[in-house]
Amino acid sequence: MAATGIEEVLQSLMDTLGLCAEKIKEGSLGQVMEDLELSFSLEEFWMKLGMTFRAVSKEATKLTISFSKPPVPSVDELQCLLTGFETSVIAMLTIFRSLPMSQGKYLYKKLQESVLTVVDDCQTLAASFIKEGCASVASAKTKSTGTLWEHCDGFQHLPADNKHAVLQVFQASSELIKDALTELNEAQKCNGRQEDDCDEDDNATNKDGWSSEDKLLVPPCIGLVKACRSCVKKISSAIQTSGQVTSVENIQQLDSMADEIQRTSASVDDVVMSLYCPMNHQSVSESASKLTHQLKEILNKARDCHFTLESDSSWLDFLTKAIDHNMNKITSVLHEREETNT
Repeated sequence: MAATGIEEVLQSLMDTLGLCAEKIKEGSLGQVMEDLELSFSLEEFWMKLGMTFRAVSKEATKLTISFSKPPVPSVDELQCLLTGFETSVIAMLTIFRSLPMSQGKYLYKKLQESVLTVVDDCQTLAASFIKEGCASVASAKTKSTGTLWEHCDGFQHLPADNKHAVLQVFQASSELIKDALTELNEAQKCNGRQEDDCDEDDNATNKDGWSSEDKLLVPPCIGLVKACRSCVKKISSAIQTSGQVTSVENIQQLDSMADEIQRTSASVDDVVMSLYCPMNHQSVSESASKLTHQLKEILNKARDCHFTLESDSSWLDFLTKAIDHNMNKITSVLHEREETNT
C-alpha cells in the first residue's frame, strides 16, 4: 500500500473539514426553515448534539488506535474509518445548524465557537496522521487526540440557554473591569506613570507623574469605573434571578444587554489609558463622558427589561446617581481648571 494513497485520503478529509470550518465562520451553513423553528425543542437539541460530540470523540479514538502501531491501515480500511469519522462530524454540524437564531445570539456564538474548535481539532488530527503515520505513542497525533477529547468533553460545560450564555458575557466583563481597577491601583502607586517606568525613575519619560490638577481627576474616574462594576454585578444578579428565555422578546432583551455590556469594556479601557502621564484632560473628559452615557443607557434599558422588578428601582436609581455624581466631579474639576487658566 503506497503511503501516497493514505495521504490523499487524509488530505481529502482535511479539505472537507476546512470547507466546513469556513462555512461555520461565515455562518453559511444555512437557515433553519420556519416550520422547523416553530417545532424546535432546546432539550431535544442538546440531547442530539451531545450524542454527536461523543460520536466524534469515539471515531477519533478508532482512528488513533489504527495508527498506533505498524502496519498502517490499508486505503480501504482507512476509508472505512474516515467515513465513520466524517459522518460523525457532519452529524454534529447538521444538529448545530438546526439551532434557530431566535434562541439567542450569544448561545449561537458559544456553540459556533465550540463546534469550530472541534472541527479544527479534527483537521489537526488528520494532519498528524499524514506527518507521523505510526510513529511513537508520545507523538503529535496522540496529543491531537487528547485535545480533541478535551474539547468534546467540554460540551457539558456549554451554556444551557441564552440566559446562561449572556451571564458568561457579564462574567467576562466583570473580570475585565476588575483588571482595570487593579491597573488603576498600580497607577496610583506609581503616581500616574506606566508600571514599567515606576522602578526606573532616572530613565522614565514621565518621571514627574501626575500634577496636582491631574490627581483631582483620578478619584472620580475610579469611582466611575467602580460604578460600572456595580452595574455589571447588579444587572447580572437580576438576570440570574429573573431572566427568562421563554419568548423571543425576552431572549432579544438579554442579547441587547450583553451587547451593551461588551461595549463598556472598551470604554473602561479608554478611561484607564487617559489617566496615564502625560494626562490629556480633554481625553479624560471624552472617555469619562462616553462611559457615563453608556452606563446610563444600560440602566435605562435594564428598567424596561423583563428581568428587573419594581423593587429593583432602588439600586437602579442609586447607580444612576453615583454615575452622575462622579461625572459631575470630573466636569467640575475641568471647569475650575479652565477658569484658572483664563
